[in-house]
Amino acid sequence: MVLSNGKFLIAPAAWIFPVLFLFAIKDMSWKLAWISLSLVTALSNQLSFHKMLPELPIPMFEFIPAAAGFLYAIPFVWQKIYFSKARSFLATFILPCTYSLLDFTNVYFNPYGTFGVLGYSQHDMLPIAQFASFIGVTGITFLITWVASIIYWVSLDFTKRRRVAIISVTALALIVTLGGLRMYIHQHEETVAVSGIHTVDRTDSDVLEIFTLHKKDMSDFVEKAEERMDGLLELTVAEAKSGAKIIHHSEGVIVIDESQTSMYLDKLKKVARKYQVYILTVPYIFTAEEEPNENVLYIINPEGDVALEHYKYGGNAVENTVMGNKELTTVDTEYGRLSGIICWDKDFPAVVDQIGELKVDILFIPSADWRELSPYHTIVGNFRGIENGANVVTQTVNGMSMITDYKGQVLTKMDHFSTDHWVMRGHVPTEGVTTFYSLFGKYLVGCIILILALTIVYIHRLERRKKLNH
Repeated sequence: MVLSNGKFLIAPAAWIFPVLFLFAIKDMSWKLAWISLSLVTALSNQLSFHKMLPELPIPMFEFIPAAAGFLYAIPFVWQKIYFSKARSFLATFILPCTYSLLDFTNVYFNPYGTFGVLGYSQHDMLPIAQFASFIGVTGITFLITWVASIIYWVSLDFTKRRRVAIISVTALALIVTLGGLRMYIHQHEETVAVSGIHTVDRTDSDVLEIFTLHKKDMSDFVEKAEERMDGLLELTVAEAKSGAKIIHHSEGVIVIDESQTSMYLDKLKKVARKYQVYILTVPYIFTAEEEPNENVLYIINPEGDVALEHYKYGGNAVENTVMGNKELTTVDTEYGRLSGIICWDKDFPAVVDQIGELKVDILFIPSADWRELSPYHTIVGNFRGIENGANVVTQTVNGMSMITDYKGQVLTKMDHFSTDHWVMRGHVPTEGVTTFYSLFGKYLVGCIILILALTIVYIHRLERRKKLNH
């Protein structure tokens, strides 16, 4: 379990540990199984996400992974209990349904997003990852845990259940085959040259100083902000001259005071008009002392207009910034339909699913991470693209920058920690696709609840009938 999530994301490990857990608790009482497995899952999750959470002045905050991991013992214990009640094939649905519902709890109710969803482990197994375009990343969780449940069920009486084993292996092979075919059916035709830029390292003392300088010495702050602004504009112009048609800045690419916002945007507008490019920028804006600061994304078109404005909605309580309205907007261009979200936003698929509904072709995700969180957090955004049929461009300060197509194939990438020239160049497909998930994905959780309810009712009726017969 440790290796299947968090900083590791080793795909085979995700398929192995659920099977081992089921066999490990086979001969235990359900109480002993629950206690033992809870300790294992809590420790495993804590190790998987060690130092991946932001450092916050909240008591025990760093142990949230352990608390979440503690809950993931419950599906295995439930599966054990229901296998003891009935040996019907339907009983195999208990583990995948309950495990997936815990992942869905992350999707809909976790204020920190979908950290820990098992399906992310398959990012390197692209034929399996394609399944996310059908039933989402949580659907991959369902598939992995259902396979584990079936393997265990078949092992209880292999001679009589050999046919089910053959059918299951064939079905899984078919899923992998279809996923592989999806990667080759539709090849990219038209692309657009995109450059991603960031200019700072978040751990640099000069960068850290700028945040305190705003309160200590406003004139010095303004002067240094303008110096950084000039450096960023120079690099943006260089990329425009090199042929980039869309220039994408990272999150927090520059820190400015609200009094500088108009000047900063005006300078970018002039560059956009002169070189006929689209510029996506995300300044961090200090506001009046009693007001939350702003973390806002702008897309400036070649006419020099702000065509899109998006306020970050993920993690605002932690970052103390203006809360976005969670309504995504788009810009129609000659390079397809564009949209953008900021970093932590991508951890909320219930909101990002609008990308599929809006038929976005290219999704930009300017981000800011740290070493331990990379590349996990970039991978999360790639799955939003697979689910919603969008090509994804992620420019990440202190993390992994990456361009992927709507199938999750990596077209180019740049690791912040392996270079000191933080410019990523690549060609992005200008056309996305409509996925099954974008049309019907919102009904998946209801289907899983229905399957679980029917399975439980069936098993209890079967158990009652056996008692009456005896």
